[in-house]
Amino acid sequence: MGADKSNNKLEKENSNFNSSEPRAYKRERQKGERWDGYKVKSILPFHKLIPYLMKSRVGATNYFEATYEVDNLVEYINKKNEEIKSNNSNETGENIEKYGYNQFFIAALVRVLALRPQLNRFVANKTIYQRHNIVIGYVLKKEFSDEGEESTTLSTFERDSNIEDVRKILTKEIKGVKDSSDDEAGDFIEILMKLPKFLISFIIWMFDLCVIIGYMPKSLRKIDVMQSSAFVANLGSIGLKDAPYHHSFHRGTCSLFVTLGKVRKDFILTKDGINEKYLINIKLTMDERIADGYYHVKSLGLLEDILKNPEQLDERLKEVPIDK
Repeated sequence: MGADKSNNKLEKENSNFNSSEPRAYKRERQKGERWDGYKVKSILPFHKLIPYLMKSRVGATNYFEATYEVDNLVEYINKKNEEIKSNNSNETGENIEKYGYNQFFIAALVRVLALRPQLNRFVANKTIYQRHNIVIGYVLKKEFSDEGEESTTLSTFERDSNIEDVRKILTKEIKGVKDSSDDEAGDFIEILMKLPKFLISFIIWMFDLCVIIGYMPKSLRKIDVMQSSAFVANLGSIGLKDAPYHHSFHRGTCSLFVTLGKVRKDFILTKDGINEKYLINIKLTMDERIADGYYHVKSLGLLEDILKNPEQLDERLKEVPIDK
């Protein structure tokens, strides 16, 4: 029931972006299903066996690295921000936030997870599930200094979301975390770490138990960032050109970790000779139990297509594949 109310709230918020535009078909949560996902039935027997053979996410990790040419993306972001600059206020007279690479890459990730639904699966209690929604976790540094406080948060998106849908959700939630008016995870951790060690261990064990049984109180669902479709670390925001791999976690249900380097200019060899291009380095850490290597590689091809043709994120998806 709690998940249904949460989904209805999300649909209501998203409908405010363009109330006249119908949303793509969405599979609703069924009675008796987990709060975070449903059991995938169309899995071959061998793939059902894999969680028994690879018992932990760490032991089933695959690593992928790619450097993409992003001239079209840079032009796209600049054009978007020029449009904002020429009309720098909305109907309420408030300043409109500029587009950034972080917003774009999360929107691109949402699109990839929507069109390649096996990437939105997770393993719990040796069973493969598909998430009800797309949930992205990310870390925020409230101040860029050695002592600057970090916090993590989760944002939930509908599968058909366009870049504007994603940007509005991110802008609101990031602002809430940075000014500490809506930092549920940070507030919880601050209280948690004042407790004795045995109580901390017990509470973490309770969170892990929730993953096994498939139920978590609604008030705790935004606290544990490891209960997500993917976790994104944009290290380009602190000037790092080559992103390191992110480690997997034994606990939680997050099957995909993405690290982003800085969008930079560099000389590369093209069919026309050596040319200066905008590039970005991306590294992914994936749970092999949710999909095979071929599926992962094909999904990277979709990401590359989005980077070459970023305008496709301006439109919502008319249809989304349903994982059965």
